[in-house]
Amino acid sequence: MSKAAFRGLVPLVVLGALLFRLPGLGLRPMHHDEANQAMKFGRLLETGEYRYDPADHHGPSLYYLTWVLAKVLGRTTTASLDEAMLRLLPALFGAGTVVLLLLFAGAIGRTAALAAGLLAALSPAFTYYSRFYIQETIFVFFIAAFVLALWKYRERPTGARAAAAGVAAGLMFATKETSVIIFAAVGAAVLIARGLIKKRAGTSPADRRAQPLRDLALGLGLAALTAAVLFSSFFSQPRGILDSVLAFRNYLLKSGDPGFHAHPAGYYLGLLTYSRNGGLVWSESLVLALACLGLIATIRKREEFPVAAALASLFAAAAFSLLAYKTPWNMLPFYLGFVVLAGLGTDFLFRSLRKTPFRIVAGFLLGAGLLHLAWQSGQANFRYPADPRNPYVYAQTSPDYLKLVKRVDDIAAVLPDRDKSLIKVVCGPSETWPLPWSLRRYANVGYWQDAAAAGGFEDAAVIIASEEQAARIRPLIADRYHEEFYGLRPDVLLALFIRNEAWERFLNERRR
Repeated sequence: MSKAAFRGLVPLVVLGALLFRLPGLGLRPMHHDEANQAMKFGRLLETGEYRYDPADHHGPSLYYLTWVLAKVLGRTTTASLDEAMLRLLPALFGAGTVVLLLLFAGAIGRTAALAAGLLAALSPAFTYYSRFYIQETIFVFFIAAFVLALWKYRERPTGARAAAAGVAAGLMFATKETSVIIFAAVGAAVLIARGLIKKRAGTSPADRRAQPLRDLALGLGLAALTAAVLFSSFFSQPRGILDSVLAFRNYLLKSGDPGFHAHPAGYYLGLLTYSRNGGLVWSESLVLALACLGLIATIRKREEFPVAAALASLFAAAAFSLLAYKTPWNMLPFYLGFVVLAGLGTDFLFRSLRKTPFRIVAGFLLGAGLLHLAWQSGQANFRYPADPRNPYVYAQTSPDYLKLVKRVDDIAAVLPDRDKSLIKVVCGPSETWPLPWSLRRYANVGYWQDAAAAGGFEDAAVIIASEEQAARIRPLIADRYHEEFYGLRPDVLLALFIRNEAWERFLNERRR
C-alpha cells in the first residue's frame, strides 16, 4: 500500500472507531462494576482524596484520568456525573488504541497496520467494552503504547523512547494487576524472538553496549515512579505502594476460588469463535482466521517484531485461559495481539494472491466480513446492549431496574422532603450495586445487609430489598407499604416498598 493511500484511509478508520464508541453512551444501565468505580471516583472528585483498595478495586489510573476529564467538562460533584460522561473516557481510549495500531505501520507494514486498526475499530468485543467504565480499555491502550515504545526503541535506541516505554509500563501496572501477565508474556517473547532471529545488518553490538543499561535503568525507574505516584495518591498515601504488591495475594486467592466467574479454559476462544443464544448469532471468526494466516506468515518471514508479537499473544492467551477466574473483558489484552496478527494475515493473503481475479474475490469476502463485524457492533452496542442474548453482556443490570429508579424518583418528587426523603436499602452485597450510584442524589439513604440490623421501618418513605430480605421485612411493616417488584439482573429481583401515604400522594399527583 502506498503512503498516500494509507494516509487517506487512516481518518476513515479512526472515524469508524469513533462512530461505534461515542454515540448513545447512556443507553445501557450501569453495570454493578461500573457503578462501584463511579462512586469511588466520586469520592476523589468531591474530596480530592483517594486511597487504593487492594481487596476490591483495581489500580488508580482510571480515577485520575477521569478526574482530568471531569475538570475539563466542569463536573465537580458525584451528583453531576452521568453514565455518558464516565464512559466517554474509555470510549476515547478505545479509539486511541486504534490510532496506536495504525502507528505500527513501520513494524508490520502499512497494509497490515491499516487492517489491524480497522478490525479493532469494528470488533464488537473492542467496541462493546470501550463503552464500559472499567479499567480494561485503558489497560489495552497502555499495552499498545508500551509495545509501540519498545519497538521504537529497538529500531533506534534513545533515552526518550526508553522513558516512554517506562511510563507506559508504569501506567499498565497502575491500571490492572494482570499487567504482570503481559510483562511476562512480552519479556519472554522478546527474548525468544531475539534468539531466533539473526540481528539485522548494520546493527553493531559495540555501539549499543553502554546505552542499554542506562536506558533500562531509566525505563524501570520511570515505571516504578509512575506507578508509585498513582498508588500513593501523589505520595499522600504511601501505604498504597505496599498495597499494590500485597494485592497479588488477593487475586491469587480469587483465581483459586473464582465462584460465579469460574469458566473453562476454552471460554474466551469459544466466545470469539461462535455464540448463539435466542436466535442471535455472533462470531469474530474473521479475526481469528486472519490471525492464523498471520501466524503462518510470521513463521515463514521470521522477522523479529512479528515473531515477538505472535509469541506474546499466544503466551498471554494461554495464561488468561488457564486462570479459572474469567470475565469476558479480560480477553482484550491478548485479543489485541490477535488483531495485530490478523493485520499481518490480511497483508499475507493479498501478497500470496498474485492474480487479480483472486484478489478481487478475497477483497469482496474480506469486505463482507468487515461489514458483518460492523453489523454485530451495531447490534451489540445500540440494539442489544443489555440483552443476555448478547454474548458480551455479563451479569448486566437489567433495563427493568431503571423503572425502579424512576419509581423512586417519582415518589420522592411528591414528598415534602423530596431528595432528603429517607430510603432504606436492605440487600446482600451482590444485590446492592448499582443502587448507590442510582440513588447518589439522595441525602438520606441507608444500606444494611440484614433486616434485623436496619432497625424500624416506620419512618422510611421507601424500602428497597432483596427477595430474601423482603420476606423478613413484610411481617415488620404489615400492610403499611405498597409493594412492587423489579428485575435487577436475570433471575434476580428487588422488592420496592412504598409507604402508603407516599403511594397515595403519587397516585393523586398522577391523576391530575
